[in-house]
Amino acid sequence: MIYVSSSCIRNNNIAEIICSLSEKGIRNIELSGGTEYYEGIEDDLKILKKRYQLQYACHAYFPPPKVPFVVNLASCNDDIYKKSIEHYDNCIKLLKKINSDVLSIHAGFLVEIDKDEIGRKLSKPTVYDEDEAYDRFCYAYEELSGKCKKHNIKLYLENNVLSQENYKEFKEHNYFMMTDCQSIMYMKKLIDFKLLLDLGHLYVTSNTLGLDYGQECMCLKKYAEWIHISENSGIYDEHKTLKADSTILKEFCKMYNFNMDVTLETVGKMDDILESIKMIKSAYPGTHE
Repeated sequence: MIYVSSSCIRNNNIAEIICSLSEKGIRNIELSGGTEYYEGIEDDLKILKKRYQLQYACHAYFPPPKVPFVVNLASCNDDIYKKSIEHYDNCIKLLKKINSDVLSIHAGFLVEIDKDEIGRKLSKPTVYDEDEAYDRFCYAYEELSGKCKKHNIKLYLENNVLSQENYKEFKEHNYFMMTDCQSIMYMKKLIDFKLLLDLGHLYVTSNTLGLDYGQECMCLKKYAEWIHISENSGIYDEHKTLKADSTILKEFCKMYNFNMDVTLETVGKMDDILESIKMIKSAYPGTHE
């Protein structure tokens, strides 16, 4: 099944985004970051779901917190850690209210990131103790997983991206959890999780670390249960429109199976979004919206 991320459209209001996508016939929408909190957001989601016969999935930074911050279940800052756990508790409450059953989250960070630095070069970050950060993340994830099972919510964990810029800034240290096959397999030894594999993240990371992208994809093929797809140059996570001859789309075609769901994360005009959906369908005619 093909989902389209709400982050594909730059707009602070989630209801307006949903209307824009729905009016073009898109019925599966992944609610993601990039919007702002407002009173009545839950009611709008329920009304629009019924009006357009939608199916929602909830991803990472949705619902938007009243006061923006970077969610990090590996944080060694007690305030951020507590807020991050509360954020995902709110995600579960929202999913119950809107009668949806999919939640996906990001793997943790070993550095403290400001909300204005997401996806950009980090400036003098606070670096956490690695063992403590992993312990915190695993504990929080197990708690969250238990709550999701209790409420029949499927939980997925997404790989992070390591850009060349941040790798150089950190003097060739990787302070992000789950960026490549090796670190994803390391996490597999610590906790049991469903892998949401972001192919764009993996492409950037592979270029940064000098890894063979095709081999990385092959390594993770049997573990991936959900795919995020968008295009980039291999330097930054740019969320560009898919290209028919791209390496990322070719690896998607090798990896995809009909038990997977896929989320389109390309940012751009509506025509570009619709064209990217066509490319996924053309590459794999069995996928459907």
